[in-house]
Amino acid sequence: MRNQTDPYLDIQNRITGQIGALAEALPHCALAQIVRGIDDIRCLARDNGFVAVETLASRLESAVAGGGYRAAILTYLDAMSDAAQAPRGPMPAAAHEAWLASVATRLGH
Repeated sequence: MRNQTDPYLDIQNRITGQIGALAEALPHCALAQIVRGIDDIRCLARDNGFVAVETLASRLESAVAGGGYRAAILTYLDAMSDAAQAPRGPMPAAAHEAWLASVATRLGH
């Protein structure tokens, strides 16, 4: 008998795995590698309906492009990991704003 895995959980695990790998690699990554890692996570999230993760990754890409990335990256990655664990299904716009607000609070903005 074959075990059937839940595709949602597989993608969730891939996203959180990529987030964790990027977080671990940060001290040794060049800016281009960081940007590529964030973009990979954003695309995977977008393609699989993890809208909150996609939104946070997009904002992180903007922060990195603005030059103030080192202090913000781990905060965003933590929030993205939390967002990836959210229950499946459509998420109201207020929930997306709450994720963004949690990052702003953690960064002291």
